[in-house]
Amino acid sequence: MKRTISKVLLTAVAAAVILSSCSKTPDESRYIPKTAGLVIDLNAKQLTTKLVTNGITMDKLFDAAQSKDTANEMMKAWKDAENSGIDLQSHFFASFVFQGQPADHKSYVAATASLKDADKFEAYLKKTVANFSLKTQNDFKYIWESKQHAVIGWNKSTVIYVSAVDPNSLQQYAPGNTIPTPDAPEEAADSAVAAPAALRTTDDDAEIKTWVAEVDHLFHLKKEESAGSIEPFAKLLKEDADAGIFVNPEAIYNSGQFTMIPANVKKLMEGTYYTGTVDFENGKILFNGNTYMGKEIAAIYKKYGKKEIDMDMLKKYPSENVTGFVSYAFDFRMIGEIIKATGMDGIVNMAITGKSGLTMDDILNAFEGQLVYVASDFAITKKESEYFPGEFTENPSAKWIFSLKVGNKDAFNKVMTSPMLKEVFAREGDHYVTVNPMAAATMPPFSITEKFVTVGSDSVLLQQYLAGKGSIKLPEGIESKVKGSMLGGYINLEKVTAIIPEEKMDADEKNVSKKVKELFKDFTVVSKSEGGDVQHAEAVLTFKNKDQNSLVQLVNFGTEAAKVMQAKKAKEKAYEDSLFAAPVDTTVTAH
Repeated sequence: MKRTISKVLLTAVAAAVILSSCSKTPDESRYIPKTAGLVIDLNAKQLTTKLVTNGITMDKLFDAAQSKDTANEMMKAWKDAENSGIDLQSHFFASFVFQGQPADHKSYVAATASLKDADKFEAYLKKTVANFSLKTQNDFKYIWESKQHAVIGWNKSTVIYVSAVDPNSLQQYAPGNTIPTPDAPEEAADSAVAAPAALRTTDDDAEIKTWVAEVDHLFHLKKEESAGSIEPFAKLLKEDADAGIFVNPEAIYNSGQFTMIPANVKKLMEGTYYTGTVDFENGKILFNGNTYMGKEIAAIYKKYGKKEIDMDMLKKYPSENVTGFVSYAFDFRMIGEIIKATGMDGIVNMAITGKSGLTMDDILNAFEGQLVYVASDFAITKKESEYFPGEFTENPSAKWIFSLKVGNKDAFNKVMTSPMLKEVFAREGDHYVTVNPMAAATMPPFSITEKFVTVGSDSVLLQQYLAGKGSIKLPEGIESKVKGSMLGGYINLEKVTAIIPEEKMDADEKNVSKKVKELFKDFTVVSKSEGGDVQHAEAVLTFKNKDQNSLVQLVNFGTEAAKVMQAKKAKEKAYEDSLFAAPVDTTVTAH
């Protein structure tokens, strides 16, 4: 599979997991165009501080390499990178710019970093890049990497790497196509149709000029042309997170890459952006995300007002052994409003009415948009095979409830008595029952009334939940955290990992399993309106060890797991070698 990042900047970007800057407005960001559809920022000085202050060194990381030779190669590459002139304590940005039609080959990925010493960087390239040929354009130098069809350009303070991205190359992963391996040789060109050398040279020159011009453009972006002129991106940079991501859907939609998207859909999403950050703290990883809604999509949200999850639907779950839950409050009518804004409502209604006699509005009005799913008593259970008595299988199991709140009663009854469902359900008093024996045999226990549609793992749990006399027991702080949110979720990772079976593991694997069980505590997520046109989401992955940085804990676990895998592979190889080394009996019996 063709690489898209050069050897030199690949080493630098990988090093960003270890090193970076804490500047409020990273200087490197001014070279990112506002046409970028996706931008990834690694702020590694903060990351390296968190690692180094906890005793994580490069020697320890390389010690987990697959072999001594590999570790030596990695250490050499690291030492080279340290002496490359690249500022390994600066922000590293990777930008994906989608432009033109796929056939135009104008889309590219750019990596941007700072330089401490431009002369050292030039010397590093001269030593490591094959066919090094230095060129100069305006106020920067550059080289062309023919293997990756990429330009590396630099001035006294910044290096920019630009490589073409072919969107059509993704088609090779479609079903039925052969996926090339990293080491697979490129197919030789058919000699009967190969282009003449002169023509290939002309094409290559044109390609080089195109990408050198793009690098020149990036080096001289005007303020209004840079991503920094987009307010959500500017706010992201000021958050000073360990890592960040910025998505500009409009830049992708308008690039020509997705010509099938209708113009009114693009209009609806105009001005919408997504940002996210990751921070590694002591005992937890914090994920924060913001959706900045454009004018039209924000108007739809405001029309239906702020909605909060119904805590009663969650709290009446009858268990003290909760594994996890998700509660969601979303007015389904917003879906209809969005579909209408795109002009697709006619097609949707035709598809629905033909089978059910219903309209899109009938279905969306039938439900309020309040739902909850709760699971408890997660365990591994043994079950005897009904076909092979005495044989047992082990599978994870849990008790659970799913409940959906009914909205407009008339619309709900219309849905339940529609041609689509009348052969399955019939009304008896204030509830619906199954009339189709085959459907009844395959469906889990349920209750359908004009207030709720509720399904459960077993009838006893279902009746307890419907009675409303139970009370869920959640860890301290979880209820208050999700209350008032549009989305609230929780999973007890401690209980999930505790059931990992170890019977068939060897001693080393059991040790890794033990480490996994000792690592994570739980995961929570909430999403709330920040007011105005911003929707904020926050997720927290909590570790059992509250006193040590979460990144350090992950690195320590990763190095130990890598060693176990390395040892296991070595044992398997030794066993295979012993089989091939066994003497072969060549005695021939005389006849």
